[in-house]
Amino acid sequence: MTRAPACWTLPLVAIAVLAACGSEPNPPATLDCSAVTPTTLAPGQFTILDASQSACVRLPGAGSVETEHLYVALATEGGEAGNGVSADYRLQVGSAPTASVASLSRAGVDRAPTRAQTFHDRLRAREHDLSSQPAVLSASRGRMSTSAAPTPPVIGAKRTFDVCATTACDSFVQSTATAKVVGQRVAIFLDDDAPTGYTQADLDNVGLLFDNHLHPIDTTAFGTESDLDDNGVVIVLLTQRVNELSPDCNATGSVILGFFFGLDLLPSQTHSNGGEVFYGLVPGDVPTGCVVSKDFATETLPGVFIHEFQHMISFNQHVLVRGGTSEDTWLNEGLSHFAEELGGEGVPDAFCMPAYDNCESQFNGSNISNAYGYMDTLENHFLIEPGNSSGSLEERGANWLFVRWLTDQFAATLPQGTDVTRALVQTDRVGSANVAAVAGDDFSTLVSQWQMANYLTSLSGFTPSSDRLGYTSLNLRGIFLANFNNGVFEKPYPLTPDVVNAAYDRTGKLRAGSGRHLRIVQPAGSGEVAVVLTNATETATVAASAKPRIALVRVR
Repeated sequence: MTRAPACWTLPLVAIAVLAACGSEPNPPATLDCSAVTPTTLAPGQFTILDASQSACVRLPGAGSVETEHLYVALATEGGEAGNGVSADYRLQVGSAPTASVASLSRAGVDRAPTRAQTFHDRLRAREHDLSSQPAVLSASRGRMSTSAAPTPPVIGAKRTFDVCATTACDSFVQSTATAKVVGQRVAIFLDDDAPTGYTQADLDNVGLLFDNHLHPIDTTAFGTESDLDDNGVVIVLLTQRVNELSPDCNATGSVILGFFFGLDLLPSQTHSNGGEVFYGLVPGDVPTGCVVSKDFATETLPGVFIHEFQHMISFNQHVLVRGGTSEDTWLNEGLSHFAEELGGEGVPDAFCMPAYDNCESQFNGSNISNAYGYMDTLENHFLIEPGNSSGSLEERGANWLFVRWLTDQFAATLPQGTDVTRALVQTDRVGSANVAAVAGDDFSTLVSQWQMANYLTSLSGFTPSSDRLGYTSLNLRGIFLANFNNGVFEKPYPLTPDVVNAAYDRTGKLRAGSGRHLRIVQPAGSGEVAVVLTNATETATVAASAKPRIALVRVR
């Protein structure tokens, strides 16, 4: 559920656009506010403007009552590039039309990723690299099973697996394990050298949970897995080799819980285990400095199962069934975190751990925490992570929130949204093109609406002109407020835009899918306001390569 220096890059390519003979050239970008007509909106109405064409937005005077607008400057490029897509900006607010300002510059600060946050993104990047090679895909698809009578393993059977030995997964170590559970849909193998921790009852319980709930939830929402090894089950290997990937987890506060690697579904490749396998850690003190408690391991294991199983289904549907490439990391992770949410909604509370009030808390609690972190420092994080990104939990929060919002807007089967998630997984499209095709709308428009919704959803006193300005099946404000009241979060709502009622000046960076929110409050009787968004040196509009947009909505 995480990324680091990737083994592949998707370089940005500069494309020269030549005007055809006799055609008119594109008009120059507008920096002069005096040439811009004021934007007049009724309360609840919104507009989305191309910030590469005009740097300025003018708001009419407030009249007899105070008015408020939400202004969002964001980058909407949806392509997953090796170094990511971002653009420096300067945002100034002042009296129209000159927008004279006072300096208040504050640059964003990136937070360093943890080892666990980097690992899964590396796997997604390597899967994309492997699935992009026609020879690899052809050789592996030629070995897809056609057996009519799968033969599952038997309890007590032994098998040796190749397991990633490093977080780069560039070397492997062997694990000899014994089948402890063989159910209708899953076979659980336990490493023969694992420390004593899981009991047979622990393994039986999670096996039944997968058979009866997690497998049906994931396959309903996303589609079916492959069966390359003709055994009719998904194999889970629980091994201390996973623990060894986090040698200092107690010091860092971060541990790799488990993973799926698409290499296992490419049998022609060295170190492939030639079938449907994902991996989980074990309780104990395996590497020095990483003690994993029994309670922690058993509580997190169901979430690992439902999360990694989505990745397995996605690889099958995109790569093996349709011959495409693996899904872009940001959307792939968003769907896996959405699977966790579905687990919280679909698993009966009786099957979840006593330490939690309900399954929603056990399965979806980390998503809520990640979403809070993203909204609290939104400008500092990507929605569309770079190919070489180290990843962050905040980005995972963004990935989940976007998928949740997308299903809210376009699904006929709420709150589960499975018609949308199936359409996103059962295709050879990936990333932003996949989203745009399923939603039937331009990706830049969708991301702009989502960013407005992140602040406006369930906002007291605001009546939106469109459901797209909120979440319809997720009461984010209520959830965050409850956790604030319980002392979990520091704010009642994490997204707290700067409030502007005088001169304002800020520099920063627009990262793909994210941006800066402002509340522009005009006292009664005040005059026009100009908001100017340029590059950092004020010499041009924000770089068009980032597809900069201005999302503007009148709140009151």
